[in-house]
Amino acid sequence: MDKALLRDIIVVQLESIKQAAVNAANQAHETATHSEAIARSKYETFGLEASYLAHGQTQRVAECQLALQQINGLVLRDFDADTAIGLGALVILEDELEQLQALFISPAAGGVKVQWPELSQYHNDINNVMLVTSAAPLGYALMGKYVDDDIVLAGQNKQYQIIAVY
Repeated sequence: MDKALLRDIIVVQLESIKQAAVNAANQAHETATHSEAIARSKYETFGLEASYLAHGQTQRVAECQLALQQINGLVLRDFDADTAIGLGALVILEDELEQLQALFISPAAGGVKVQWPELSQYHNDINNVMLVTSAAPLGYALMGKYVDDDIVLAGQNKQYQIIAVY
């Protein structure tokens, strides 16, 4: 399994997310500095609100850039049934309804989902991979586990079995 290809797909997705954030930050900045945004009384807060939005979008761009650096710097290694799950593992889970899902234990960008058609060569029903960080409840529960271990997420009443690790 070529996880370097998966990383390339993740990077392309993150670049797209970053570009959308850059565009939103630029638009919010233009709105905040537009002459129409100047307050004429203390009750006109449009310009102030737009500047808060511009600041938030700028922070989002910085977060995307950091995530890209962390993903690009990730040393990819192979995992198997005898290797404890850690950063860079691709984990296949099955829930109590026998639904399969693929998770990539990532240093950043948790919740991002990418399409990876190559995965269907190994598991027919899956071609999407979701990034999960070790800070997320599911990511935390997976760290250090092995193939055939069960994972129970308290509070969500969800149970998973680890089917495969790559």
